[in-house]
Amino acid sequence: MDYSPNLLAVLVASLLPQLIGALWYGPLFGKMWMSLVGKTEEELREGFNPWVGYGVTWLLGVVAAFVLAHVLNTWEEAFAATGWAYGMQGAFWMWLGFVVFSTWQAVAFEDKKFITWGLNLAYNLTALLAMGALLGEWR
Repeated sequence: MDYSPNLLAVLVASLLPQLIGALWYGPLFGKMWMSLVGKTEEELREGFNPWVGYGVTWLLGVVAAFVLAHVLNTWEEAFAATGWAYGMQGAFWMWLGFVVFSTWQAVAFEDKKFITWGLNLAYNLTALLAMGALLGEWR
């Protein structure tokens, strides 16, 4: 198997979590999220380093998009499935199997509120579905 993902598609897909996050944690659910984590806008801005906050998040988005592209390619070979819907399906299963599992520990052992976990999970699902749709369609 010799596969090289479309790097432009990976880079564009890696921006989707940033764009969705700006809406999700801004005008859509920003006030709710701040209330849940017990922070004000001023407290969130204090000591915030955008290079770390946004830069590392973007780099991890590149990794996630790259890995998702490889997973979708493997699924395409195994099931002869292509397109945005199959990309979203693959992203959903990755979310369910890995994101839900790996973030549950914060609720179970770190006293994170269940509703905060749910809000963040919904964001992650939305971001991964968007990435999957783009990567599934843009081969």
